Amino acid sequence: MLKSILLSFISIVIAVMIPFYFNDILLFVTENLGLGWVATTILIRVLVILFFILFLKFIFAAFSKTKRVKNWIIASIGIVIGFFLCFAIVPIYTVDYGIFDDQIKLDKLDELNTATGGTFMNENRPTLVAFVTTSCPFCKIACQKLGANVERGQSIKVDFIFPGTREDADLFLEENNGTSFNSHLIDDEQIFINYSGSSFPSIFVLDAEGNTSYHWVGDQMNFSALDYLLSLEQ
Repeated sequence: MLKSILLSFISIVIAVMIPFYFNDILLFVTENLGLGWVATTILIRVLVILFFILFLKFIFAAFSKTKRVKNWIIASIGIVIGFFLCFAIVPIYTVDYGIFDDQIKLDKLDELNTATGGTFMNENRPTLVAFVTTSCPFCKIACQKLGANVERGQSIKVDFIFPGTREDADLFLEENNGTSFNSHLIDDEQIFINYSGSSFPSIFVLDAEGNTSYHWVGDQMNFSALDYLLSLEQ
């Protein structure tokens, strides 16, 4: 009985803690185990359900009145409650999956080169151009996940464009796994807004000819988009 109660306690603790560390686990698995972003999010939710099923199995086994409950009943209860447990802590949003595109284009690349003091260059290769601010939480998350993609072997070039100072931009990239990215500054705030819009991050995916394939803002660079970026080849 004591063993079953102990195992049930361990199982429920793991089931509850996994969602609280969802993003940390997501980054670790995608970086180190080579699974895709979409597949990993599904795997994490399945693990929560499995550990909740184990919790029910052990707690039922600890008492004579419930130890004869059928495994399929335990599993059915565990699947339902485990899913809603994970969903309550880490909700599934409508923007989490599927590739979005609002049809906004990044034009006048030569002028963008001038605005960045000549540092941004269209190199006739697929490129991701992200307009970010150092205080934007979605920008930090996007930087961390793109950094994980680069470590996974993402071949598409990444350019981050900031307003503000070089010191702030470098600190942002260092703290958010973005030191491998190309980075540029636009001193004129109005020019920065003209290119990026008013929502951040403002992310453009350019093909080899410099045409915009996709544009995402905020958290629209989601799990499906990250898998898509990994699939691109030079």
